[in-house]
Amino acid sequence: MRRLTAAAGIAVAMLALTACRSNPSVAAYVGDTTFTEDRVTQLIDQVKAVPNIDPQNVPDRFQVVQLLVLESVCKRAAADLKATLPPVQTQAGQPELAGLQQSLQNCRENLPVKAVQPTPEELREVYDNGVAVGAINGDDPANSFDKVAPQLAQSGELGNALAQRKLLADAAAAGDISVNPRYRPMNFALLSFNQGPALSVGLGQPADAVQAAQPAADTPATPQPQQ
Repeated sequence: MRRLTAAAGIAVAMLALTACRSNPSVAAYVGDTTFTEDRVTQLIDQVKAVPNIDPQNVPDRFQVVQLLVLESVCKRAAADLKATLPPVQTQAGQPELAGLQQSLQNCRENLPVKAVQPTPEELREVYDNGVAVGAINGDDPANSFDKVAPQLAQSGELGNALAQRKLLADAAAAGDISVNPRYRPMNFALLSFNQGPALSVGLGQPADAVQAAQPAADTPATPQPQQ
């Protein structure tokens, strides 16, 4: 099993647009905050304007909407817990999107969550995700669920991610979130293997959705945080 790593990108949810919140010019609503399609375009254009930017480093619209929604929900969760987030240090002249990414990372790192013990069902969820993305060779008896689950259970990163998933999902459910159908479905990875998501949060879709599998690894390893 390859290393399990905390993902920079993370968690939240989306609900169907209601009749009164279905403006096609709006990408998403988070409570009273509206993120328009023009706003998404503006953020992407700022990145494109960076000198010598690699086109592969320009985010697509889906990624931008994910970031906008998740950053807002994370801050809502922090406010619900009355947590004080340290200020974010941004560089002059950097695209606004870079600042939003820093803000999200800052929020996630400073959410006051207490790690929880994974349930058997949660361990199975992570194990199955690992098999699906090719991080765990499920055909190898040495990598059976019974053999790998105790390693996963000992991961402090998994316990923290599970606690954070509940916190963000609760904040999202209470936050009156609506996402334009063109940006659905949305799953946010809270914890990842090198090959893909290990634990995600989302509403209106399976929380364990993953990408297509890649070649499996042969040797289990203790989960480690991403640098």
